[in-house]
Amino acid sequence: MFRLGLSARILGVGVTFLLTAWIALVAFYYWSNGLSRISTYPPTTQILMVADVLSEAGPQARRKLAAAIGSSVLTVEIDPPGVTAPEPVTREHMEDLPEFAGYRDALGERLVSISRLGAAESGARRPRLLAGAIDPIEFRVRLNDGAIARLQTKTPFIVTLFGLPAGMGAGLVGTLFALAAFILLHREIRPLTQLAAAVDRMDPSVEPVQLTKIPFRTPETVALVKAFERLQNRLQSIISSRFALISGVQHDVRSFATRLRLKIDHICDPTEREKAIRDIADMVDLLDNALLTARAGVGALDEELLDLVALVEQETADLKASGWNVALKSPPQYREILVIVDRLAVRRILANLVDNAMKYGQIANVTLKERDNTAVILVEDNGPGIAEGEIDLLLEPFVRAEPSRARKTGGAGLGLAVVRNLVEAQGGTIVLGNRPEGGARVEIRFPLFESQKA
Repeated sequence: MFRLGLSARILGVGVTFLLTAWIALVAFYYWSNGLSRISTYPPTTQILMVADVLSEAGPQARRKLAAAIGSSVLTVEIDPPGVTAPEPVTREHMEDLPEFAGYRDALGERLVSISRLGAAESGARRPRLLAGAIDPIEFRVRLNDGAIARLQTKTPFIVTLFGLPAGMGAGLVGTLFALAAFILLHREIRPLTQLAAAVDRMDPSVEPVQLTKIPFRTPETVALVKAFERLQNRLQSIISSRFALISGVQHDVRSFATRLRLKIDHICDPTEREKAIRDIADMVDLLDNALLTARAGVGALDEELLDLVALVEQETADLKASGWNVALKSPPQYREILVIVDRLAVRRILANLVDNAMKYGQIANVTLKERDNTAVILVEDNGPGIAEGEIDLLLEPFVRAEPSRARKTGGAGLGLAVVRNLVEAQGGTIVLGNRPEGGARVEIRFPLFESQKA
């Protein structure tokens, strides 16, 4: 089935616009030439002057004057004295109407009749609605010698086959075209709007969006929908391969790390053994961060309703039992703080912040509270703080507050970048700053569960 392309349809809209502009120009032409009022009545002075001129002329000159006076909107015929053309009984006589009082006063007894010619006499087909407005008017005036001058006025408008003025007919046609163009344009834009909404719902971590359910008609729309379908499939394939690769590498590296950990126990030097253990732990942490960040980047984090109070208390207790210098300051007096988050991601966030605080401030003080319908996790240290110009930079990957690359003074510069990705992927925010009494502070905010909002 043949279908017009989008360009052809837009061209149709443009043509409709031009047609509308043409109608406006025609209307302006009518208005500027004094033709804004649909009327076929000539001025009173014109009828009076024609009657006076014909009365003063002789019989031979009258014919020439009648031909000279005649135009496309006025014809003059003269019946000799004693010979009067009969008037059909179906004619509508209007000389007694108030709107023709000026003609009666100007012509006086010389006015014989004023009548409207019917459609049969004028030879034109006219709608009943406009027949009275544009049918010709015939003025019969008696000259001084008894002859009758018949002056027929015609509409000054260009009319169509059905008697409609050209401006009105073009306006009606233009309106119909504009309405049809609007409907067609809406039908063409609606699939694009639905496609945009479907693309917004695309998530490589879940089932693909069924774009084929979108109704489309033009070849360009079909090509666009198919291109997005291919893009969606490629993205899902890439993400699946990426997850499979990272998961495989993580599994294999953990296996190698376990073997190395067993072999490390045979190292005699305690100092070297501790260094090797820390290197293996850092390597595993790096892989865990990479996997979590990849999941967060495509919205693949799990969502569950958790009590943040219990989770933070348990995590800080576990870290403290592992030898980390961490303290939960002023535990919240709330029974529970409910949020919808990924448990593993929150544990990784807290572990990275505590580790970062210990490396630069020797101690990590954790505070949990509610504020403005959000759950706030605050981690502070006693270190030198953060330079004002570095606050935003520290959230970027591989950026450290300590400029050296020594492992003993800091990690690889991924801790805060991973925290930022995990927090924002769960609808939270992260704010870095300094304590008034010295030291850095990191504030994490998660929206509360709806039932707990004030």
